[in-house]
Amino acid sequence: MVDRIPVNEWLERARELKADGWWLADLCGVDRLRIGPQEERFGIVAQLLNHKGKQRRMVHVTAEGDPPTIASVTEVWPTADFMEREAFDMFGIRFEGHPNLARILMPDEWEGHPLRKDYGVGKVAVEFIEQPILQVATPGQSPEPPEGGRRVDRLGQVVEEGDAP
Repeated sequence: MVDRIPVNEWLERARELKADGWWLADLCGVDRLRIGPQEERFGIVAQLLNHKGKQRRMVHVTAEGDPPTIASVTEVWPTADFMEREAFDMFGIRFEGHPNLARILMPDEWEGHPLRKDYGVGKVAVEFIEQPILQVATPGQSPEPPEGGRRVDRLGQVVEEGDAP
């Protein structure tokens, strides 16, 4: 079952769903850029479970404004805390009334929101540092005697002088 809930009704509907026995299993951000004609670009998808009725329900809520804003449901389902922080960090969706809306995955000084569809790929310069070649001191590979002169079989096992190859 999929429900589309208006953003201004989300908190009240969440309270009703909780009273009816629905538990929040997951909540994630959505960026609808270039997915057909959309009035609002950002939103959330919440996965709900009802253990008594053995049912699942998916809820879509569209965020409004700039920055996109939705009411926080942490007072209804405390597990929404980190899920809302992740949606904020990755998509820039603000959750009104959240007790600690701060970055959770990216460093505090990071600019932008990496899961937005218009976030530039390759903006972060990767610095490659040349590493020295390490000589591994395993039988048959060590440059130091006596290991350097030992013979090894095809499996890398040391072959003793009297053993047949």
